[in-house]
Parts: sequence; C-alpha cells; structure tokens
Amino acid sequence: MTGNRRTNDPQGVRRRIIDAAYDAFVSQGYIATGMLELREKASVSGGAMAHHFPAKRELGLAVIHDRVAEAVRQTWIEPLDACADAPMAIDLIFANIISELTRKGSVSGCPLNNMAMEVSRHDPEMRDVLSGVFDAWHEALSAKFEADLASKHVRDLNPSSLATLVIAAYSGAMAIAKARQDVGPLVDCRAELAAFLASKYRLATRAS
Repeated sequence: MTGNRRTNDPQGVRRRIIDAAYDAFVSQGYIATGMLELREKASVSGGAMAHHFPAKRELGLAVIHDRVAEAVRQTWIEPLDACADAPMAIDLIFANIISELTRKGSVSGCPLNNMAMEVSRHDPEMRDVLSGVFDAWHEALSAKFEADLASKHVRDLNPSSLATLVIAAYSGAMAIAKARQDVGPLVDCRAELAAFLASKYRLATRAS
C-alpha cells in the first residue's frame, strides 16, 4: 500500500521530501545533511528521491523556493500587510516568534539566515535565490515604512535603511538566541527596536 501511495501521489512524495529536508537543513544544517538520511526521514525509495531530486543542490533550491520563502512570507510579510503601521507589525512579529520558540523549548535559528550562511559563498544560483528572499523581506518592510510616511505624515525616515536595520537586528538576535538556546536576545531586541522606532516616529511627527 505504501508503494501504491507513492506511485499515485507524486506531489505528495515531493512534499514529504521537501518537508524532511527543510526540517533537517534548519535543525542540523544543509552541508551536514545527507541524501540517504533524507530518504529515510521522508520514507521514500531511492528511485523516488532520484526522480524528484537527482542532486542535493536541486533539493536545496526547492527548499528555499517552497519553504524558506514561504516561512518569511508567513512570519514577516503577511503581518506587515495586516498591521496598521510598521512599529506595531514588527513588535507583533517578535512577540509571535518569541512565543513560538518558548513553546518549542529550542531555537533552530532563522531558516533564511541558516542557509544563507552555509551556501552563499559556494553556489551562485543558491545565493541568488536566497538574495531574492531577502529582497522580498526588505521590500515589504520598506513599503510599510513608506506607507507610514504617507499616511502618518512622518518625515525624516529612510524606509530602506530602516528596513535593513530591522532585518540586521532580528538576524543578529536570532543568531545569538540560537547559540545560547535562549530567547533572551530576541526579547531584548524587541524592546530596543520598539523604543527606537517609537522615538523616531515621535520625533519625526513633531518635526512636521
């Protein structure tokens, strides 16, 4: 029955492989994860693995496209679209991440950062795809700051630079949290970003 399910559900097999790879790449790293290990985690045959992903690199690209980009969209871009302004959205995003990591009791790090740190120097195509995910994240933040400039009459803010700052602060805090297996750095980063943005918005509003 297992063989029939795999034969009749190629997209399901592909999803299982990508899901297993995503979990492994995030938790233990892309380089450290072998294809045989992923076959076992996904419960697929060698033939099925070779059919969908003849090489590990192709699987890595699929994970970036199908899972890492989606994680950034769900975690960052959707809340930015849904909230009234950038400071509110960023604070909510940090709160959600901290709550989820506290519930899990472990910190695997940012999937995008994890893969970027490992593969960007070694594979130009993977680097370009990862860069595209960073670009989408940066564009979403920049657009939210731009909208605040228009709707709130806030001045003297540089949306692009602020977007870079937020991404860098989050990425650094997540790296420290992963190293320590402690959400404390993310808690600190959330508080400092909230205070900084509140100050910038107040000062800019007064200046108008």
